[in-house]
Amino acid sequence: MSVFRVKLNNVGQGRMDLDPSSHPGSPAPYGALGTPFAVSKQRQVYVMGPKKINRLLKDGDTFTDCNYWKRFAYPQVPYDQAIVEVLTDDGSIYSDIEEENTFLYANSFSALATSYNSDNVIDFISTYGAPAKFVQIENTHGSIALTFELNGDTNAVLTLAAGESQIFNSGDINITMIRFKSASSNGSVTVLASVKSAVLS
Repeated sequence: MSVFRVKLNNVGQGRMDLDPSSHPGSPAPYGALGTPFAVSKQRQVYVMGPKKINRLLKDGDTFTDCNYWKRFAYPQVPYDQAIVEVLTDDGSIYSDIEEENTFLYANSFSALATSYNSDNVIDFISTYGAPAKFVQIENTHGSIALTFELNGDTNAVLTLAAGESQIFNSGDINITMIRFKSASSNGSVTVLASVKSAVLS
């Protein structure tokens, strides 16, 4: 998921919403009404998102969503057409074919507990709104085994010996959650995943 800010007042969007108090002259000459507000006090627009749902974009507001919205940001479009700016880019490419939209998740846990707890959980659904399509789990400790549970199912439990890896390829299983524990409190694991980009608009 990427983070966007609505930016309807920018260098190429004309001179709407001028701030007369910013004009250096007193009184200001006719037609000289100051510089535009950084955030418009009145500009907003409805834009249809990828699921044909209209999103109200108010100037200055921020929102998190898939990279569909990058097509409305500079430099994908010139400033006079841009209506949002990208604050945080997850690096994914948006495709009109929804199943092709994924982004990279990468994380390491360096102090696994000896029992399942909230510090050693990856919850893709709660965090990103969609499951992982591909997952690679690597036990990075040199001598300690780790155990992991998939999708909250106590029967879906696997153990990785020290230095071993487990890969779930796209099409094998949609992974919604992974919980880890270790044979010792200093176990470690690295996870790479391809997460489906949820459309939130």
